[in-house]
Amino acid sequence: MVAETRFKMPFNYVQILIAAFGAASICTFIYFVAGAAGASMNFTGGLFEHLAFIEVIRFTVMPIVVLGFLTWVIGRARPGFCKIAQWVGVAVVVLAIINPIMFAADLASGIALALMHLIVGGSWYLAVNYSNRKYNEAAAREH
Repeated sequence: MVAETRFKMPFNYVQILIAAFGAASICTFIYFVAGAAGASMNFTGGLFEHLAFIEVIRFTVMPIVVLGFLTWVIGRARPGFCKIAQWVGVAVVVLAIINPIMFAADLASGIALALMHLIVGGSWYLAVNYSNRKYNEAAAREH
């Protein structure tokens, strides 16, 4: 008979930081490769007219760090929230791909920003992973 598991830490917050800066690094690489391939990074509508390098960093790191912290805090009280946050985050990022595709001034810019969205979605999914499940299950067996 196994006691009810009390999740002390649903995932390690360092995962969030690694994912945020890892995604920012990959997105930065995509940004410069796309620029070298001829992407103008101009957009006819949406949030901005021209995507600058600093915006790639800002729109990649800040959402993962802030929302990851909120997920970590809520996940300590309600562990099931982490699994929901994993999928909701990915769904939001994938749905947000519509914006750059619709408003990109050229195909290369749209593809580059769509790839950046996919990288951020994948990083979010891995960062909020239930990585401490084994630790928590072992802790439950000890009680």
